[in-house]
Amino acid sequence: MGFSAYWQAIVPPAGEKIMKLRCRVIVSCALGLCLAGLPGCDAANETAVLDAPVKETPDPARAEASIKEAQAARIAALNRRDVDGAVSVYAPNATLVVPNATPLTDPASIRANYASLLGDDGMVMTVTPTRTWVSAGADFAVTTARITVHRNSNGDRPRIDTGIDSASQSVWQRQADGTWKIVSEYNVALPARDTDADQANTGTSGETGDEVAIGVPAD
Repeated sequence: MGFSAYWQAIVPPAGEKIMKLRCRVIVSCALGLCLAGLPGCDAANETAVLDAPVKETPDPARAEASIKEAQAARIAALNRRDVDGAVSVYAPNATLVVPNATPLTDPASIRANYASLLGDDGMVMTVTPTRTWVSAGADFAVTTARITVHRNSNGDRPRIDTGIDSASQSVWQRQADGTWKIVSEYNVALPARDTDADQANTGTSGETGDEVAIGVPAD
């Protein structure tokens, strides 16, 4: 074997050496990418498990207590002649029906009704809650009340009842924040009763024996 053949046998040509080097680099890169991609592949194949939202167990008794608190706050606002406090129990989409008037279907008209009523220092309102029903799902409720609006006496003169005695039914809905708001309230005028009997019964308990009649004082 001549020297040239021997040299080629132990030292590959430059082209062949470069090709082998390229192959090694390509294999190394491919292997590195595969190893680097394994965590990503595993993550992609993982199934995301989200905890189901905890559904609150309906509690009609607690709902009724919350509604009575809202009613008490409303009556306290009436006693203070606080218009904003009185209308705070109504939902933005509430409808209020009062005797001898068209239904009030927006917050502005409902507020104007209370502003007119409470702005009259001679007008007195007596509210007597009577019944409360709460749905099994504790998301809706219905309450009833007796409402008397009359003009207070002037000085030594006896009261002249020129107001309206009405029965009220309110539909309450539990809001997203857990509070209760009136979405519909219907007031129906009752037949006129004897004025002396009304005066004698003002402030007495209603049908269930646990109602509180509260009048708006005329300051």
